[in-house]
Amino acid sequence: MRGGGLMRRLWNALIRMEPAPALPDQAVGPLPGLTKFETRAPSAANAIDIFAGHWAVDLSKINPAWRGGSVSLEGDNRAALAARSLGRGGRLDGMRVLELGPLEAIHTHQLHELGAREIISIEANVEAYLKCLIMKEVLGIEAQFLLGDFTQYLAQTNERFDLVFCSGVLYHMEDPLALIRDIARVSDRCFMWTHYYDPQNCPGPSRERVPATLDEFAGSYFRLDYPDRDQPTFWGGNKPSSNWMARSDILRALAHFGFARVEVLAEEPQHAYGSCFSVAAARSRVP
Repeated sequence: MRGGGLMRRLWNALIRMEPAPALPDQAVGPLPGLTKFETRAPSAANAIDIFAGHWAVDLSKINPAWRGGSVSLEGDNRAALAARSLGRGGRLDGMRVLELGPLEAIHTHQLHELGAREIISIEANVEAYLKCLIMKEVLGIEAQFLLGDFTQYLAQTNERFDLVFCSGVLYHMEDPLALIRDIARVSDRCFMWTHYYDPQNCPGPSRERVPATLDEFAGSYFRLDYPDRDQPTFWGGNKPSSNWMARSDILRALAHFGFARVEVLAEEPQHAYGSCFSVAAARSRVP
């Protein structure tokens, strides 16, 4: 077997002290903070420094000693919105949550703090997955992080969840309609924050409109190619392009695939990176 042969060659190289064979699809270039050994006293900051210059979130808001990125946590109430609109008494106590695309586990931490009984969080970006494991340790998050393509997980799983939480995900999908359909298959509740296509506020290159149909739903996709996927600060999808949807099509699709209650909780039509909103969707009235 090809995989078995690679493992045998790696093992042989190790016991003979020979150079290891190159791994397929290996990342190019070391991380700035990655060294063979750490000589400083143990600390959470040491682990965070492994990804220096690669973080999105400004972690100094959590701890001044942690060097993160530039995205502020202030005013990010998306997990709280999900709990208020789809939880029980503004909490997620006792609920089993599936999180799609955790990036750096900040929302995962908030979902845990809001009382979620179990969190399964799926991330396809290898670097983001490793950052989630660091945050799991330094923040004490009780969650299971899985590395892989959540679209394949959703298509194959027979698991059920009390809530699907997906923030910053839909507009990175190659087939967002399929994602909405498969979310509705595994849960009666979904919280979604996403950008949507608005010709009056759509930064970047022009989008090609293509027809989109699935299971008797008809709408439109607006294609966006990713020219910068090799950049360390690329946090998009795992395909070379994505398809944005119009606001009305997103709301119609949620209803079409079984969510009888669809409510826009917050909206920023003039967001700098494109119009966006937070949506709560439920199959029926949530107690």
